[in-house]
Amino acid sequence: MKEFRDLLTDKIEEANVYLIGVPFDKNASVGKGASKAPSVLRELSYDLPAFTSNGMDLREKIKIYDLGDILTEDFEKMEKEFSEKLYAKKGFHLIFGGDHSIAIASERAFFNKCKELNKTPVIIHIDAHPDICDVYEGSKYSHACPIYRALEYGYEDKNITLVGVRGFEAQEIETFKKHPLLDVFKTSDIKTMGIDLLVKILKAKYSDEKYLIYISYDIDANDPSYAPGTGTPEAFGLTSFETTSLITSLISYLNVDTLDIVEVAPPLDVNNITSWLALKSLYEFFYSLSLKSL
Repeated sequence: MKEFRDLLTDKIEEANVYLIGVPFDKNASVGKGASKAPSVLRELSYDLPAFTSNGMDLREKIKIYDLGDILTEDFEKMEKEFSEKLYAKKGFHLIFGGDHSIAIASERAFFNKCKELNKTPVIIHIDAHPDICDVYEGSKYSHACPIYRALEYGYEDKNITLVGVRGFEAQEIETFKKHPLLDVFKTSDIKTMGIDLLVKILKAKYSDEKYLIYISYDIDANDPSYAPGTGTPEAFGLTSFETTSLITSLISYLNVDTLDIVEVAPPLDVNNITSWLALKSLYEFFYSLSLKSL
């Protein structure tokens, strides 16, 4: 085994975390390279000890089964593979993108899973950008479109929360006016209110067991000084401590079923800073997960 030292298992019955990669970045609008992230993250993970930044041991509680990669570029087929390969497994679902457009397929598969379970699907979209364009650069499948596609597919605006946004297209501002129940926490809001208050608000809104939550984590939510290796860096962002604290808290308090990590672009990175941030943060998330009954 050459990845996730001490955490990876080849026995599917032992697993409580199921990983799938989507090496796809054809819908990125600026810098390419996110297609390399699944392989680079796996490779680097072998050198990361299975302990948190506070020395907490993950080896007994977290067992990852790697389902491989989804290689199709057809979004209907991609959705089907998410349903049949990932969501057929009972446990925590982890997705390595890829550009953010892959969430169009994964969030549809998640929506359908929730309906089968009689749960209300929730998206918490942590990103420098709202990604709520209808069409961007002539495409409805751009990485700028997943939240618009989610609304179109059936998600209710009141059950979508955008966090860390600070880069907007004109059409997105107009879409916000049409969906006033959509929660938007800009980076400037978070800097004023603090992560603890944000978590308190989200906990109050989504703590009911009827909700099943998909966290979509675009690495560009972090300020580029923390995550330079991404295709659309946006200044004035969150610190890596803030993003990690937020997601660990959400996993601790809410019924989080799925986490995707997207827009890590190793070819644009410096000394793998951004990939290491994604992995180190992931191990913090794993600890929160390990404290819950898996």
